[in-house]
Amino acid sequence: MVVVVPQKKRKSSPWAFLRAPAPLKKHAHAIPTLGYILIALVVIQWLHATSLAVKLQCIIGAALFSCTEYTFYTMTVEHPDGSVTVNPFAGRPGHTTIHQYIMNVFYIPILIHGYHALIGSTALRILFFPLNIWLLEIIQGYTLIYLIGYNAAWSYKGYDAFFHGNIKLWYIHHWLMMGAVIELVLLPYTLPLTHTIASYFV
Repeated sequence: MVVVVPQKKRKSSPWAFLRAPAPLKKHAHAIPTLGYILIALVVIQWLHATSLAVKLQCIIGAALFSCTEYTFYTMTVEHPDGSVTVNPFAGRPGHTTIHQYIMNVFYIPILIHGYHALIGSTALRILFFPLNIWLLEIIQGYTLIYLIGYNAAWSYKGYDAFFHGNIKLWYIHHWLMMGAVIELVLLPYTLPLTHTIASYFV
């Protein structure tokens, strides 16, 4: 007589979401009712709480990031294991999305002005900029997953991809370089320019 001992089901770890894979496009769904309310609240808050100069910074900043993302795709190759190597014009087409642009327009006040309010030192802002970007990716990524079922803007994979493919730790050096460029090159010129333009409409 053979006695079959039922196996206990393994309890899923509360940290399993850290390594959960990204939802696929086949998981797409219509925007839920609460999603429309969320979008309306974000738009109203953005229109009400930001000045014309900051709105211009959002539009310009989102456009610059879209150009950067498109160029990054043309200059790199992603391998099946999720690793990325520099190989200019090796056949990977440039890529960016309207989802990415729109999300950045509404998030830049937090990315720049909220970050500056939190950290006063330029050197520290550059040093911790990867954390700033990872927070952006987690918030934007999960917002898109909630709204439409998957992240239509980007999806990371590989051993260093976390939070349903929303962040990739290997990109830390890219984010450090981006932080340096933003703090030392873009903001010193972009902020005064947008305030000057806005002053003509006051």
